Amino acid sequence: MRAIKCVAFCLITLSSHVFSQNVMTSSPYSMFGLGEIASGLYGQQVGMGGTAYGMRDPLYMNIENPAGLTALDSCRMLLEASAFIRGEQYRSGGGSSRTFTGNVSAFSLGGRLMPRWYMAASVTPYSVTGYYFQSDQPVEGTTSGISTSTFEGTGGISKATLSQAVLLPRAFSLGINLSYVFGRINRQETQGDMSVAEEKYVHTFYADFGAQYTRRFRQDVALTIGAVYGYRQKMKVKNSVTVTGSSATEESRRKSETQYLPAFFGLGGALAYKKWTYALDYTFRQYGNFRSEDSRVTFRDAHEMRMGVCYFPNGYTSGSYWRRVVYKAGFGLSTPYLSINKRSGLGIRATLGLGLPVLNGRVNVALFREQMRLEGNVFRKQVTGLTVTYTISERFHRVKL
Repeated sequence: MRAIKCVAFCLITLSSHVFSQNVMTSSPYSMFGLGEIASGLYGQQVGMGGTAYGMRDPLYMNIENPAGLTALDSCRMLLEASAFIRGEQYRSGGGSSRTFTGNVSAFSLGGRLMPRWYMAASVTPYSVTGYYFQSDQPVEGTTSGISTSTFEGTGGISKATLSQAVLLPRAFSLGINLSYVFGRINRQETQGDMSVAEEKYVHTFYADFGAQYTRRFRQDVALTIGAVYGYRQKMKVKNSVTVTGSSATEESRRKSETQYLPAFFGLGGALAYKKWTYALDYTFRQYGNFRSEDSRVTFRDAHEMRMGVCYFPNGYTSGSYWRRVVYKAGFGLSTPYLSINKRSGLGIRATLGLGLPVLNGRVNVALFREQMRLEGNVFRKQVTGLTVTYTISERFHRVKL
Protein backbone atom coordinates (compact mmCIF):
# COMPACT_ATOMS: atom_id res chain seq x y z
CA MET A 1 0.00 0.00 0.00
CA ARG A 2 1.25 3.44 -0.86
CA ALA A 3 0.67 4.94 2.59
CA ILE A 4 2.66 2.20 4.28
CA LYS A 5 5.51 2.41 1.76
CA CYS A 6 5.89 6.17 2.25
CA VAL A 7 6.00 6.00 6.07
CA ALA A 8 9.66 5.04 6.35
CA PHE A 9 10.66 7.68 3.80
CA CYS A 10 8.70 10.42 5.60
CA LEU A 11 10.05 9.59 9.05
CA ILE A 12 13.66 9.25 7.95
CA THR A 13 13.85 12.33 5.73
CA LEU A 14 11.64 14.69 7.73
CA SER A 15 12.06 13.74 11.38
CA SER A 16 15.33 15.65 11.56
CA HIS A 17 13.40 18.78 10.66
CA VAL A 18 10.36 18.28 12.90
CA PHE A 19 11.60 20.34 15.82
CA SER A 20 14.50 22.41 14.49
CA GLN A 21 16.09 24.25 17.33
CA ASN A 22 15.77 27.78 15.94
CA VAL A 23 12.31 28.01 14.37
CA MET A 24 9.79 26.53 16.82
CA THR A 25 9.53 29.64 19.01
CA SER A 26 11.30 32.88 19.92
CA SER A 27 9.70 33.45 23.31
CA PRO A 28 11.79 34.79 26.23
CA TYR A 29 9.28 32.85 28.38
CA SER A 30 11.02 29.67 27.14
CA MET A 31 14.28 30.40 29.02
CA PHE A 32 12.84 28.99 32.26
CA GLY A 33 12.45 25.35 33.25
CA LEU A 34 12.24 22.92 30.34
CA GLY A 35 11.10 25.58 27.88
CA GLU A 36 7.71 26.73 26.68
CA ILE A 37 5.12 23.94 26.63
CA ALA A 38 4.10 23.23 23.01
CA SER A 39 0.33 23.46 22.55
CA GLY A 40 -2.00 24.08 19.63
CA LEU A 41 0.64 23.58 16.92
CA TYR A 42 -0.60 20.34 15.37
CA GLY A 43 -3.60 18.08 14.90
CA GLN A 44 -7.05 18.09 13.36
CA GLN A 45 -8.69 19.68 16.40
CA VAL A 46 -6.78 22.98 16.46
CA GLY A 47 -9.75 24.62 14.73
CA MET A 48 -12.04 23.50 17.60
CA GLY A 49 -9.81 25.09 20.22
CA GLY A 50 -7.85 21.88 20.73
CA THR A 51 -10.75 19.99 22.34
CA ALA A 52 -9.99 16.27 22.25
CA TYR A 53 -10.98 14.32 25.37
CA GLY A 54 -14.47 13.43 24.12
CA MET A 55 -13.83 13.57 20.38
CA ARG A 56 -14.28 10.53 18.11
CA ASP A 57 -14.09 10.32 14.31
CA PRO A 58 -13.20 7.63 11.74
CA LEU A 59 -10.37 9.82 10.38
CA TYR A 60 -9.15 11.33 13.67
CA MET A 61 -6.09 9.87 15.43
CA ASN A 62 -6.77 11.13 18.94
CA ILE A 63 -3.39 11.12 20.71
CA GLU A 64 -4.57 13.49 23.48
CA ASN A 65 -7.04 10.82 24.63
CA PRO A 66 -5.85 7.50 23.18
CA ALA A 67 -9.19 5.86 23.98
CA GLY A 68 -10.60 7.81 21.03
CA LEU A 69 -8.59 5.65 18.63
CA THR A 70 -11.34 3.02 18.79
CA ALA A 71 -13.46 5.26 16.54
CA LEU A 72 -11.02 4.88 13.60
CA ASP A 73 -12.26 3.32 10.39
CA SER A 74 -11.50 -0.36 10.88
CA CYS A 75 -10.68 -0.85 7.17
CA ARG A 76 -8.19 2.00 6.77
CA MET A 77 -4.64 2.96 7.65
CA LEU A 78 -4.08 6.66 8.43
CA LEU A 79 -0.93 8.73 7.99
CA GLU A 80 -0.92 12.32 9.25
CA ALA A 81 1.52 15.25 9.18
CA SER A 82 1.16 18.78 10.61
CA ALA A 83 2.95 22.08 10.06
CA PHE A 84 2.52 25.63 11.33
CA ILE A 85 3.53 29.23 10.76
CA ARG A 86 3.03 32.08 13.22
CA GLY A 87 3.95 35.65 13.97
CA GLU A 88 4.95 36.41 17.56
CA GLN A 89 5.14 39.64 19.54
CA TYR A 90 6.53 39.91 23.08
CA ARG A 91 6.72 42.78 25.55
CA SER A 92 8.59 42.71 28.85
CA GLY A 93 9.33 45.81 30.87
CA GLY A 94 10.29 48.54 28.42
CA GLY A 95 11.41 46.23 25.63
CA SER A 96 9.57 44.41 22.86
CA SER A 97 10.32 42.03 20.00
CA ARG A 98 8.60 40.65 16.91
CA THR A 99 9.45 37.53 14.99
CA PHE A 100 8.10 34.97 12.54
CA THR A 101 8.46 31.20 13.06
CA GLY A 102 7.27 28.03 11.36
CA ASN A 103 8.05 24.35 11.09
CA VAL A 104 6.78 20.84 10.55
CA SER A 105 5.34 19.95 13.96
CA ALA A 106 4.03 16.35 14.16
CA PHE A 107 3.69 12.95 12.48
CA SER A 108 1.20 10.15 13.23
CA LEU A 109 0.41 6.72 11.82
CA GLY A 110 -2.46 4.54 13.01
CA GLY A 111 -5.24 2.06 12.41
CA ARG A 112 -6.91 -1.10 13.69
CA LEU A 113 -4.65 -4.10 14.29
CA MET A 114 -7.21 -6.64 15.39
CA PRO A 115 -10.91 -6.60 16.26
CA ARG A 116 -11.33 -4.13 19.19
CA TRP A 117 -7.58 -3.35 19.26
CA TYR A 118 -6.25 -0.10 17.76
CA MET A 119 -2.78 1.41 17.64
CA ALA A 120 -1.02 4.62 16.57
CA ALA A 121 2.59 5.83 16.51
CA SER A 122 3.46 9.53 16.63
CA VAL A 123 6.25 12.07 17.05
CA THR A 124 5.14 15.36 18.65
CA PRO A 125 6.76 18.30 20.48
CA TYR A 126 6.53 18.55 24.27
CA SER A 127 8.33 21.84 24.86
CA VAL A 128 10.43 24.28 22.84
CA THR A 129 13.19 26.75 23.70
CA GLY A 130 14.12 29.73 21.56
CA TYR A 131 15.12 33.23 22.64
CA TYR A 132 17.72 35.93 22.02
CA PHE A 133 17.97 39.26 23.84
CA GLN A 134 20.48 41.70 25.30
CA SER A 135 20.60 43.46 28.65
CA ASP A 136 22.64 46.54 29.58
CA GLN A 137 23.95 46.87 33.13
CA PRO A 138 26.19 49.51 34.77
CA VAL A 139 29.78 48.49 35.52
CA GLU A 140 30.53 48.53 39.23
CA GLY A 141 33.00 51.22 40.28
CA THR A 142 32.26 53.53 37.33
CA THR A 143 29.68 56.26 36.71
CA SER A 144 29.19 55.85 32.97
CA GLY A 145 30.42 52.36 32.13
CA ILE A 146 27.85 49.98 30.58
CA SER A 147 28.23 46.24 30.21
CA THR A 148 26.07 44.40 27.64
CA SER A 149 25.07 40.80 28.26
CA THR A 150 23.62 38.57 25.55
CA PHE A 151 21.29 35.67 26.37
CA GLU A 152 20.51 32.99 23.79
CA GLY A 153 18.70 29.67 23.95
CA THR A 154 17.70 26.95 21.48
CA GLY A 155 16.42 23.39 21.53
CA GLY A 156 13.38 21.49 22.67
CA ILE A 157 11.92 18.27 24.03
CA SER A 158 10.04 15.77 21.87
CA LYS A 159 7.81 12.74 22.45
CA ALA A 160 7.92 9.52 20.45
CA THR A 161 4.68 7.78 21.38
CA LEU A 162 3.09 4.39 20.84
CA SER A 163 -0.66 4.67 21.55
CA GLN A 164 -2.92 1.68 22.07
CA ALA A 165 -6.67 1.46 22.65
CA VAL A 166 -9.19 -1.30 23.32
CA LEU A 167 -12.91 -1.17 22.57
CA LEU A 168 -14.79 -2.74 25.48
CA PRO A 169 -18.41 -3.85 25.73
CA ARG A 170 -21.12 -1.34 26.68
CA ALA A 171 -19.52 1.48 24.63
CA PHE A 172 -16.45 1.89 26.87
CA SER A 173 -12.93 2.45 25.48
CA LEU A 174 -9.59 2.46 27.27
CA GLY A 175 -6.27 3.75 25.93
CA ILE A 176 -2.64 4.24 26.90
CA ASN A 177 0.22 6.36 25.51
CA LEU A 178 3.68 4.85 25.97
CA SER A 179 6.20 7.63 25.30
CA TYR A 180 9.92 8.19 25.14
CA VAL A 181 10.55 11.83 26.02
CA PHE A 182 13.90 13.23 24.90
CA GLY A 183 15.68 16.37 23.74
CA ARG A 184 18.46 18.92 24.14
CA ILE A 185 18.32 22.47 25.47
CA ASN A 186 21.24 24.85 24.84
CA ARG A 187 21.63 28.11 26.73
CA GLN A 188 24.44 30.64 26.40
CA GLU A 189 25.26 33.89 28.21
CA THR A 190 27.93 36.20 26.82
CA GLN A 191 29.41 39.26 28.53
CA GLY A 192 32.41 40.89 26.94
CA ASP A 193 35.09 38.24 26.34
CA MET A 194 33.47 35.79 28.73
CA SER A 195 30.93 33.20 27.55
CA VAL A 196 29.11 30.49 29.51
CA ALA A 197 27.40 27.78 27.45
CA GLU A 198 25.14 25.19 29.07
CA GLU A 199 23.77 22.06 27.40
CA LYS A 200 21.09 19.84 28.90
CA TYR A 201 20.16 16.44 27.54
CA VAL A 202 16.94 15.07 29.03
CA HIS A 203 15.25 11.72 28.53
CA THR A 204 12.77 9.40 30.22
CA PHE A 205 10.03 6.86 29.55
CA TYR A 206 6.48 7.90 30.35
CA ALA A 207 2.88 6.67 30.21
CA ASP A 208 -0.48 8.41 30.35
CA PHE A 209 -3.97 6.99 30.18
CA GLY A 210 -7.37 7.75 28.69
CA ALA A 211 -10.95 6.51 28.80
CA GLN A 212 -14.16 7.25 26.90
CA TYR A 213 -17.81 6.32 27.24
CA THR A 214 -20.32 6.92 24.43
CA ARG A 215 -24.09 6.99 24.80
CA ARG A 216 -26.38 7.30 21.77
CA PHE A 217 -29.81 8.67 22.65
CA ARG A 218 -31.20 8.45 19.13
CA GLN A 219 -29.92 8.22 15.56
CA ASP A 220 -28.73 11.86 15.38
CA VAL A 221 -27.84 12.51 19.05
CA ALA A 222 -24.80 11.05 20.85
CA LEU A 223 -22.78 12.05 23.92
CA THR A 224 -19.17 11.02 24.63
CA ILE A 225 -17.46 11.60 27.99
CA GLY A 226 -13.68 11.31 28.20
CA ALA A 227 -10.99 11.49 30.86
CA VAL A 228 -7.17 11.47 30.80
CA TYR A 229 -4.51 11.10 33.49
CA GLY A 230 -0.73 11.32 33.60
CA TYR A 231 1.45 10.85 36.69
CA ARG A 232 4.44 12.92 37.79
CA GLN A 233 7.55 11.47 36.14
CA LYS A 234 11.21 11.99 37.00
CA MET A 235 13.47 12.91 34.08
CA LYS A 236 17.17 12.20 33.80
CA VAL A 237 19.15 15.33 32.96
CA LYS A 238 22.79 15.32 31.87
CA ASN A 239 24.18 18.81 32.24
CA SER A 240 27.48 20.15 30.84
CA VAL A 241 28.86 23.68 31.05
CA THR A 242 31.58 25.25 28.92
CA VAL A 243 33.22 28.48 30.09
CA THR A 244 35.16 30.42 27.47
CA GLY A 245 37.44 33.34 28.35
CA SER A 246 39.67 35.65 26.37
CA SER A 247 42.71 33.43 26.74
CA ALA A 248 41.47 29.92 27.50
CA THR A 249 38.53 27.55 27.28
CA GLU A 250 37.57 25.42 30.25
CA GLU A 251 34.90 22.72 30.15
CA SER A 252 33.37 21.22 33.27
CA ARG A 253 30.75 18.50 33.49
CA ARG A 254 28.12 18.41 36.19
CA LYS A 255 26.49 15.37 37.64
CA SER A 256 23.06 14.37 36.46
CA GLU A 257 20.28 16.50 37.94
CA THR A 258 16.57 15.85 38.33
CA GLN A 259 13.64 17.41 36.51
CA TYR A 260 10.02 16.29 36.34
CA LEU A 261 7.16 16.05 33.93
CA PRO A 262 4.09 17.38 35.76
CA ALA A 263 1.15 15.24 36.76
CA PHE A 264 -2.06 16.15 34.93
CA PHE A 265 -5.73 15.32 34.83
CA GLY A 266 -8.30 16.15 32.17
CA LEU A 267 -12.04 15.73 31.76
CA GLY A 268 -14.16 16.55 28.73
CA GLY A 269 -17.12 15.70 26.59
CA ALA A 270 -18.54 16.04 23.10
CA LEU A 271 -22.21 16.22 22.11
CA ALA A 272 -23.11 15.34 18.51
CA TYR A 273 -26.54 16.75 17.61
CA LYS A 274 -27.64 16.40 13.99
CA LYS A 275 -25.05 18.31 11.92
CA TRP A 276 -23.39 19.98 14.94
CA THR A 277 -20.77 18.84 17.44
CA TYR A 278 -20.10 20.73 20.69
CA ALA A 279 -17.03 19.96 22.83
CA LEU A 280 -15.68 21.11 26.19
CA ASP A 281 -12.39 20.13 27.92
CA TYR A 282 -10.80 21.00 31.27
CA THR A 283 -7.14 20.25 32.13
CA PHE A 284 -5.20 20.61 35.37
CA ARG A 285 -1.39 20.39 35.36
CA GLN A 286 0.56 20.24 38.61
CA TYR A 287 3.55 22.54 38.20
CA GLY A 288 3.25 24.09 41.69
CA ASN A 289 5.75 21.77 43.40
CA PHE A 290 8.53 22.48 40.85
CA ARG A 291 11.55 24.58 41.81
CA SER A 292 12.97 27.45 39.80
CA GLU A 293 16.64 28.35 39.44
CA ASP A 294 15.69 32.05 39.19
CA SER A 295 14.39 33.77 42.34
CA ARG A 296 12.13 36.03 40.25
CA VAL A 297 10.32 33.08 38.71
CA THR A 298 8.03 30.58 40.44
CA PHE A 299 5.99 27.67 39.05
CA ARG A 300 2.25 27.47 39.62
CA ASP A 301 -0.41 24.87 38.98
CA ALA A 302 -2.01 25.53 35.59
CA HIS A 303 -5.70 25.32 34.66
CA GLU A 304 -7.05 25.33 31.11
CA MET A 305 -10.56 25.33 29.68
CA ARG A 306 -11.18 24.64 25.96
CA MET A 307 -14.44 24.94 24.04
CA GLY A 308 -15.17 24.05 20.44
CA VAL A 309 -17.98 23.73 17.91
CA CYS A 310 -18.11 21.95 14.56
CA TYR A 311 -20.68 22.08 11.73
CA PHE A 312 -20.86 19.39 9.03
CA PRO A 313 -23.52 20.41 6.44
CA ASN A 314 -23.90 17.17 4.48
CA GLY A 315 -21.11 14.66 4.26
CA TYR A 316 -22.35 12.74 1.24
CA THR A 317 -19.87 12.31 -1.61
CA SER A 318 -22.62 13.18 -4.08
CA GLY A 319 -23.09 16.63 -2.54
CA SER A 320 -21.32 19.83 -3.57
CA TYR A 321 -17.76 20.31 -2.36
CA TRP A 322 -18.56 23.03 0.19
CA ARG A 323 -21.33 20.89 1.70
CA ARG A 324 -18.66 18.28 2.43
CA VAL A 325 -16.41 20.79 4.22
CA VAL A 326 -16.29 20.76 8.04
CA TYR A 327 -16.52 24.22 9.66
CA LYS A 328 -14.90 24.69 13.09
CA ALA A 329 -14.45 27.34 15.78
CA GLY A 330 -12.97 27.29 19.28
CA PHE A 331 -12.06 29.31 22.34
CA GLY A 332 -9.80 28.70 25.33
CA LEU A 333 -8.81 30.21 28.69
CA SER A 334 -5.71 29.24 30.66
CA THR A 335 -3.60 30.31 33.61
CA PRO A 336 0.19 30.44 33.02
CA TYR A 337 2.39 27.88 34.75
CA LEU A 338 5.10 30.51 35.41
CA SER A 339 4.82 33.56 37.65
CA ILE A 340 7.33 36.40 37.28
CA ASN A 341 7.88 38.60 40.34
CA LYS A 342 4.77 36.99 41.92
CA ARG A 343 2.54 38.26 39.10
CA SER A 344 -0.12 35.91 37.77
CA GLY A 345 -2.06 36.31 34.54
CA LEU A 346 -4.46 34.84 32.02
CA GLY A 347 -4.12 33.39 28.53
CA ILE A 348 -6.81 33.61 25.83
CA ARG A 349 -6.93 31.68 22.57
CA ALA A 350 -9.45 31.86 19.70
CA THR A 351 -9.50 29.62 16.60
CA LEU A 352 -11.29 29.16 13.28
CA GLY A 353 -10.85 26.11 11.07
CA LEU A 354 -11.91 24.17 7.99
CA GLY A 355 -11.79 20.44 7.30
CA LEU A 356 -11.32 20.14 3.54
CA PRO A 357 -11.97 16.78 1.83
CA VAL A 358 -9.27 15.70 -0.61
CA LEU A 359 -8.55 12.52 -2.50
CA ASN A 360 -7.95 9.69 -0.01
CA GLY A 361 -7.99 11.98 3.00
CA ARG A 362 -8.60 15.36 4.55
CA VAL A 363 -6.76 18.67 5.01
CA ASN A 364 -7.51 20.61 8.20
CA VAL A 365 -6.58 24.30 8.18
CA ALA A 366 -6.86 26.40 11.35
CA LEU A 367 -6.21 30.07 12.08
CA PHE A 368 -5.47 30.94 15.71
CA ARG A 369 -4.98 34.06 17.79
CA GLU A 370 -3.37 33.78 21.21
CA GLN A 371 -2.69 36.34 23.93
CA MET A 372 -1.16 36.01 27.38
CA ARG A 373 -0.53 38.82 29.85
CA LEU A 374 0.88 38.92 33.38
CA GLU A 375 -0.34 41.50 35.87
CA GLY A 376 1.32 44.91 35.69
CA ASN A 377 2.47 44.25 32.11
CA VAL A 378 5.48 42.34 33.45
CA PHE A 379 5.17 40.12 30.40
CA ARG A 380 2.82 40.10 27.41
CA LYS A 381 2.58 37.72 24.46
CA GLN A 382 0.55 37.96 21.27
CA VAL A 383 0.64 35.23 18.62
CA THR A 384 -1.21 34.88 15.32
CA GLY A 385 -0.69 31.71 13.34
CA LEU A 386 -1.89 29.06 10.94
CA THR A 387 -1.71 25.26 11.20
CA VAL A 388 -2.18 22.73 8.41
CA THR A 389 -2.76 19.01 9.04
CA TYR A 390 -2.90 16.55 6.15
CA THR A 391 -4.42 13.12 6.85
CA ILE A 392 -4.00 10.37 4.26
CA SER A 393 -6.48 7.50 4.43
CA GLU A 394 -5.71 4.26 2.61
CA ARG A 395 -7.97 1.24 2.54
CA PHE A 396 -6.69 -2.21 3.52
CA HIS A 397 -7.17 -4.75 0.73
CA ARG A 398 -6.29 -7.70 2.93
CA VAL A 399 -8.12 -9.09 5.90
CA LYS A 400 -6.58 -8.14 9.25
CA LEU A 401 -5.42 -10.70 11.78
